[in-house]
Amino acid sequence: MTEAHPPITPDHVARLVMFTYGKMVDGKPFWCYLAVKPSRKDELVGKINTKTFDINRYEPEGYGEIVVSGEGVMPPTPVIKKVAEMFNVTLREMFQEFDADAVITKEVERVKGELGDT
Repeated sequence: MTEAHPPITPDHVARLVMFTYGKMVDGKPFWCYLAVKPSRKDELVGKINTKTFDINRYEPEGYGEIVVSGEGVMPPTPVIKKVAEMFNVTLREMFQEFDADAVITKEVERVKGELGDT
């Protein structure tokens, strides 16, 4: 008998890695890499675009996880390389457009296949 498990959703198997930057309350610039739940991506992008994004509320409000952040406009090159390594992508892929929905759908199907779901 197979063990029952909850339905496999994109939020269970994937995070979208996003880069954003802004100003802290003291006016200093910051940058951050975020691992975003797919279900929250559009909402987060809206907050970033309307300048209502608050990095201090990101994790408590359930958007995902802060991968790394720091002061300044851009992260140092070693940080960019480390983030690429963490998520198993090339530096080139870090800066390319891609179809996130297609990648996530493929990953959901892969996990379902491993679990024997169809």
